[in-house]
Amino acid sequence: MTASESPWRRRAQAVAAASLALGASLFLAKIAVGFASGSLGVLSEAAHSALDVAASAFAFVALRTSRKPPDREHPYGHGRAENLAAFGEAVILLVTAAGILYEGVSRLVSGSTPVRATGYALGLMAASLVIEAGRSLVLRYTGRAAVSQALEAESQNRFADVLSSGAVLVGLIFVGLGYRWADAVAAIGVAVVVAAAAVRLAKHSGDILIDRAPQGAEDDLRKALGGVSGVRQVRSVRIRRSGPRLLGDATVATRRTLPVEAAEQLADDARRAVAESLPDLELTLVVQGDIRADDLVERVHAAAAHHAPIRDLHNVTVEREDDGSLHLTMHAKLPGAMSLEDAAEVTGALEERLRDELPKVSRVDVHLEPLEPDVVTGADVTAVRADLAERIRRLVDGHSEVESCGDVELSEREGRIHAHVVARMHGDVTLDEAHRVETQLEDLIRTQVPEVVEVVARAAP
Repeated sequence: MTASESPWRRRAQAVAAASLALGASLFLAKIAVGFASGSLGVLSEAAHSALDVAASAFAFVALRTSRKPPDREHPYGHGRAENLAAFGEAVILLVTAAGILYEGVSRLVSGSTPVRATGYALGLMAASLVIEAGRSLVLRYTGRAAVSQALEAESQNRFADVLSSGAVLVGLIFVGLGYRWADAVAAIGVAVVVAAAAVRLAKHSGDILIDRAPQGAEDDLRKALGGVSGVRQVRSVRIRRSGPRLLGDATVATRRTLPVEAAEQLADDARRAVAESLPDLELTLVVQGDIRADDLVERVHAAAAHHAPIRDLHNVTVEREDDGSLHLTMHAKLPGAMSLEDAAEVTGALEERLRDELPKVSRVDVHLEPLEPDVVTGADVTAVRADLAERIRRLVDGHSEVESCGDVELSEREGRIHAHVVARMHGDVTLDEAHRVETQLEDLIRTQVPEVVEVVARAAP
């Protein structure tokens, strides 16, 4: 038993045990009354009950087995034991129906076996009808609450028993009225009812055993995954049922340059979205890159991602020449301790991959930059150099496209001043316009305030 198991799953086993005991009691009573009265209808019911006892035992064992947690030999758990039990019950019912039908037809044709419609036979069948009706309702309710295929199959069997007991009871009444053939007709009616229930049960449980997808589940899964931000395409989905659980796998496509952390977040978002529409589904999700032939910059970044030493690729420009060829330029950051020869080997491999990815490439220029250290030592000197900060603030406020200077901070690193500036702009401007202003401010400050060696300007609404 798992910690997350529903309370109804625990109750289901007790209900199955009670049903088994009750079925055994009914079988003993029916076999005794059947021989005493000579009624084929009652004896057919006894045979039916005998097989029901075997089926109930099968369901009880299946429930115990299905509650076991997954292990090395059964990584998907033991839920299929319930589906197998349901299919086994269907087979048993079909065998029962065939035997009853044969005997009923034989007795109807010969009309040789005497039947006594005794009071105790009528009483037993009436009591059996009431008991089986209550038993069917309890099993049905518990089976649905616990999502138990085995108990739902038991419920269908018990409902068939209600109908067959009713048929036998009517047959005995007509026998008492002098229509001796009615008992055989009742037995044939029992066989038909049992066979119909068995066929329905075999089809339902058989569909699960051969991994037929639950109706509508795949469409619900596609819809849930398609609504997740970052998912470009839902490529494949598969769902099957195993006992009370749904097991599924899906493949979705997203942009090829998505970082590992972002891909993990996308997968988490997808599982949460799926849990809302299919709470019983255990999903295995595969995230793949989506190749878009017209997105050349993304394809350049994707090619660079295959080369581990390249830790950052930026300022990628794809220039289409007059003759249709492509000229690629980019900045690549590599470890600062790497030799120029090793760096050239890495960028050479990148260029070769880019030419494979984009056959029309005529030239590749890679600007090499050293990767920044993890941590640098610095100090906030804004208050100490307030005059310098004020000069920078006036320059930012004086720009025609800046609404106001939001913030200025000065950092001193190894005796050199670095400025960090926030420029407030209207929220409707495009990123292209904002970046142009940021670049202008950085150039302006470096020119007008020579004490500053590096400037990082940021536009904000």
